[in-house]
Amino acid sequence: MCSTPNADNTKPTVVITRTHSQSKELIKELIDLGFNVISRPTIEIALPDDQGASLRNAIRSLSNYEWVILTSSNGVTEFVKAVNKIGIQEFPKIAVIGSSTERALNNVGIRVSLRPNKQIAEGLLEVFPSPEANNKVLLPVATNSRELLPRVLKEKGWNVDLIHSYKTIKPKHFQPFDLHDYNADYIVFTSPSTVVNFIEMYGKENLPKKLISIGPVTSEEIKRRNLSVYRESNPHDSTGIIQCLRDLLN
Repeated sequence: MCSTPNADNTKPTVVITRTHSQSKELIKELIDLGFNVISRPTIEIALPDDQGASLRNAIRSLSNYEWVILTSSNGVTEFVKAVNKIGIQEFPKIAVIGSSTERALNNVGIRVSLRPNKQIAEGLLEVFPSPEANNKVLLPVATNSRELLPRVLKEKGWNVDLIHSYKTIKPKHFQPFDLHDYNADYIVFTSPSTVVNFIEMYGKENLPKKLISIGPVTSEEIKRRNLSVYRESNPHDSTGIIQCLRDLLN
């Protein structure tokens, strides 16, 4: 991980804005590919305002749900913490949006029943079934998440329990970043909040010219800020980011 100005001008430099805990594997793979990597997390993961009480209450009644939908690896982390605390061992069917969320569940031995090929909320809605006997869905999401998923599920006839299981906040303490010192070529944004917070923390003037987005929702936020998306990863996860940056080396 690069934490000082780039002394090796022969290597391209990329800024990663994810949390340290989420970016370790990504950073290692990018270094192995030949990048200088600068880690500047622009988000932290925190408990929601109710400190997770709503999620725990829902999990105590988990057998009442036909589906649980998990939309991020952060959501998996909080879900699994609550499940372990309460001692749940049997689960309803579980749907996810992306492969990184599926891997996070697989790593703790929880099987996923549904994941769309198009790894965005719209993709899940395209393949999610209509309700039959039990029409209850548990949807633990981040505070201020998109309203599309619960709204369309309700339109399809599902009874959706929307729970805020975590929130992303701007770090209170963070390292400085000056583009002129680090001479970075690329920056990777993995959520709308990473975009918003980077600009608030460091200013648009310190953005590298080439902005790489993890997916359409993040790209929308970049464009909303009158900025251009240089590349959008596909699939919309860490593997897509790695492939995107690998392609840029060729």
